[in-house]
Amino acid sequence: MADPVPKCPLRPGDPCSLCQLYVTGPQDCGLVYLVMGDDALRDELVKSRKTAREKARKTAPAQPVDTTNAELGPDPRLEGLD
Repeated sequence: MADPVPKCPLRPGDPCSLCQLYVTGPQDCGLVYLVMGDDALRDELVKSRKTAREKARKTAPAQPVDTTNAELGPDPRLEGLD
């Protein structure tokens, strides 16, 4: 069974890449310690996370692919799928 992958609190959605020597995860990461210990940096992190969430929410869902082509006609792989 695989061990759980810790997430980086500074890069939401990314796994902890152990970017510093002798680090076992976010719990003993010096960069995380510095950012979370500084009020101004922590506030900026909160703002950037909020902006990223709003941007992700505003992205439109993918539009369905147009399977008809004026020159080639309908896609034969889709025949009988109605």
